[in-house]
Amino acid sequence: MVPGSGFAIGPTFTKPLGDGKFILQVDARAAVNQSYGGRLELSMPRLFSDRAFANVSLQHRNISEMPYYGPGPDSSKTGRSNYRLEDTNAEFRPGVRVFQGLSAGLIGSYLAVNTGPGHATRYISADEQYGPLAAPGIDQQTNFWRGGGFVEYDWRDRPAYSTSGGKYSAQYVRYLDRDLGAYSFLRLDLDASQYIPLFNRTRVIGLHGSSSLTTAGDGQRVPFYLQPTLGGSNSLRGYRFNRFYGDNSVMVNGEYRWFCSPTLDMAVFVDAGKVFQRWEQWNLHNLESNVGFSLRLKGRAGSPGLSFDTAFSHEGFQIWFRVNTTN
Repeated sequence: MVPGSGFAIGPTFTKPLGDGKFILQVDARAAVNQSYGGRLELSMPRLFSDRAFANVSLQHRNISEMPYYGPGPDSSKTGRSNYRLEDTNAEFRPGVRVFQGLSAGLIGSYLAVNTGPGHATRYISADEQYGPLAAPGIDQQTNFWRGGGFVEYDWRDRPAYSTSGGKYSAQYVRYLDRDLGAYSFLRLDLDASQYIPLFNRTRVIGLHGSSSLTTAGDGQRVPFYLQPTLGGSNSLRGYRFNRFYGDNSVMVNGEYRWFCSPTLDMAVFVDAGKVFQRWEQWNLHNLESNVGFSLRLKGRAGSPGLSFDTAFSHEGFQIWFRVNTTN
């Protein structure tokens, strides 16, 4: 599910197979707004004496009230509409461990997408408010072959709620429109996190930056439902979910955490970012921003079990509740 779907519930089943060489995971979710989704994944984390790995997954989502505010950084909060997003993705992701912390691999998948009128009656349906010039692909959907690669270097002390080290990744994927020949494009995703421990690791400064860049050839466009977005619990927390859509995005945030007790942590944070249409507009000027604070109830092994984030921006404030979050 996505933020804004309301209360959602569903089972998760995880089963190690072959003495841990394979891990099967199945989960399903349904929300009160009639959204639902499911995922089947087979992980092979220790192939060829731990030198390689592979994941095979099948995922389906039907999100009944996906928000859309219009294109670009100048979109208005009052321009909110909603649409239904239904997609199915079958993916194969093999990789190798080059040396400790460094991994690289390939991505191959088939993505089927359908959009339609939104379920929320309090907001206009996106297809009634925005045409194909503002929202490419809103009047016709297609399916995609996806192919590309990734590289990642991870030297954090632990994957959940890290206190030192860093993680840096890049992913490059080509989307090939197999039905209409009008929406093929390339996408590059860059992400970097760094953690600086203070006072015997009872305080941590967390720094994070990310950027998503797309490019489409002559006669091609990036469909609005696959554009980079900002806003929500994982990006600009002072703005509504998917508040900004654009062909490209950049975001930075910083966080100061302190550990109050074995079960409670607190943090203050600042987020800043923007969407933009052309690569040459990549810079850190005219960013949307917010500040906020967080309360985190830790779960097993020191990782957070529940997180309550409150953030403030010029568009108001947002409160986000997350379960089993990691940083």
